Amino acid sequence: MRPIQFCFSILVAIAAVTCQAQVTPVVAKQRVTQDTLDAQGNVIKHRETLGIYLRNSSGSTVSKQYSPEGKLRTGQLVDYSRHKIYALSYEKLEAVEEANLTDGPHPEYLANTSTALGEETVNSLSCLVHPVFVKLNGTKRQIGRTYDSAQYGLTVKEDELIEPPGGPRTLLIVELSDIQFVAPDPKDFSLEKFSFLEKHCAACTKQGIAGTVETLK
Repeated sequence: MRPIQFCFSILVAIAAVTCQAQVTPVVAKQRVTQDTLDAQGNVIKHRETLGIYLRNSSGSTVSKQYSPEGKLRTGQLVDYSRHKIYALSYEKLEAVEEANLTDGPHPEYLANTSTALGEETVNSLSCLVHPVFVKLNGTKRQIGRTYDSAQYGLTVKEDELIEPPGGPRTLLIVELSDIQFVAPDPKDFSLEKFSFLEKHCAACTKQGIAGTVETLK
């Protein structure tokens, strides 16, 4: 799985964690920065993907990514009404089921002060800073942080340093901006025009390295 896909797999676990009965809708811009690093930590390749992030009052979320030319290409739907997670191709109008949702959103995770590393203000929102861990071969290691608004149950920013054996290291940063707490268009959550392809595994696998991502426990 490519680094950017790994990152969005992490987002599945944390981006939509809000109370099902009291979810604050969100419309925001989203920027994904992906830097490939050499052994000295210098950036040897830089990539940015722009998109939008939407969340409705049921807690379902849609992330859409655009090409450098501004064409809508791919996305992900975390759908609590269907209890499914889908990878979306807007170019082909195809939806692939990635995983089942066995539980609803949980805002208490983002408001957990006992696991917080501190507090920071990100894009004018007060955020708790929480660690992100990955478990590989039974060993747990911190790979990044999330910046979570407890007030709105929203991950505003996250960063991860992914270091697969044999390299290269990749620094991923996902950040929301121009955040508006308004209801998105319900059509953005509809799969009526999509064809459904065979389900595939959405386990957090990065360049042949299988691992379990842990965020807020």
